[in-house]
Amino acid sequence: MRYFPRTRTLVIALGVLALAVPAVYALKQRSAPAKPEVVKVEQTIELAASDVAQVELTDIARTIPLTGTLQPRDWTSVKTQVAGEVREVLVREGEAVRKGQVLARVETADLKARLDDRIGSLQGAKAQLSLAETTRAKNLELLKQKFISQTAYDSMQSNYAVSESTVKSLQAQVAIARKALADAEIKATMDGVISERFVQAGEKMPVDGKLFTLMNLTQMEMEAAVPANDIPNVQVGQAVAFSVDGYGARIFSGEVNRINPATQAGSQSISVFIVMPNDDLALKGGMFAKGSLQIARLDKTATIPLSSLRDDNGLTFVYQINGGKVAKTAVKLGVRDETRGVVQVIEGLIPGATVVRTNLGALREGSAVKIGSASS
Repeated sequence: MRYFPRTRTLVIALGVLALAVPAVYALKQRSAPAKPEVVKVEQTIELAASDVAQVELTDIARTIPLTGTLQPRDWTSVKTQVAGEVREVLVREGEAVRKGQVLARVETADLKARLDDRIGSLQGAKAQLSLAETTRAKNLELLKQKFISQTAYDSMQSNYAVSESTVKSLQAQVAIARKALADAEIKATMDGVISERFVQAGEKMPVDGKLFTLMNLTQMEMEAAVPANDIPNVQVGQAVAFSVDGYGARIFSGEVNRINPATQAGSQSISVFIVMPNDDLALKGGMFAKGSLQIARLDKTATIPLSSLRDDNGLTFVYQINGGKVAKTAVKLGVRDETRGVVQVIEGLIPGATVVRTNLGALREGSAVKIGSASS
């Protein structure tokens, strides 16, 4: 009987095992069920009808937005012309007054006494002047007859001139005293409304003491800052439409009245002054107004809402809906109408094209979209 070495037996066993493992693995592969193929379904984004807009052919105007605070065009501070105690105050804030109407009175006893003193002095000076004139006439006759010397006559003539000057001086003082007495009645210098009152009866006021602020509300004025590069398009007389806080949809009208000849300090803006009628006195001082000045107009041009515009590193584009897909479309723009919230499209879109009106955030180029009905 023949025996094999142990190492040869081990080699044979390993060879059998190597042949058996692939066979077992192949058997398992044939018996394991096949995995189902995963199919990705693209999600469709549904948009409301209010989320989109069409490129429309409309009339468009280029406007400059204007904002400012309304102030009366004409107003004044009413002050005392004479010093003294205020005896009466006849008006209060909010009251309408007419030109020449008495608003307050200052105590007049001292003023009357001063006037009477000046009148008395004037009457005495007139009597002296009358006597001097009579004496001068007599001395002139005596001079002609050579009964007095020329020197004596010149002395009399000098006395007459002094008396005449005294009368003129006292006449001026009487006029001043009369005016002071008249100024004790403080009167309105124009039609208007009392907006401020600074005095009460019994207070002592100096000359030029402030008593009231008087405003004429029939014309209002607004100062608005306009960029310097737009000023060449602004002219005196141009119409301005504006709204005022508190008056809802009511539109007021005015016009450019004057243009400041220099820019405002520290800016590149120039003040433009707008004047508007206020016959019904609806507008008050201090109200905030927002308006627009039309400087250009285009008829039947393609427009889209300003809210549809997007920006990507300086590239202006819109999300256009084309064939149920979102397309990122670059656009070239023209005139902006800030009042209506639309902008002219020069290149990139044609009339009737649909764009996304609002910033929805989740949109990407190529996304599938569906537009709902207007009622949804």
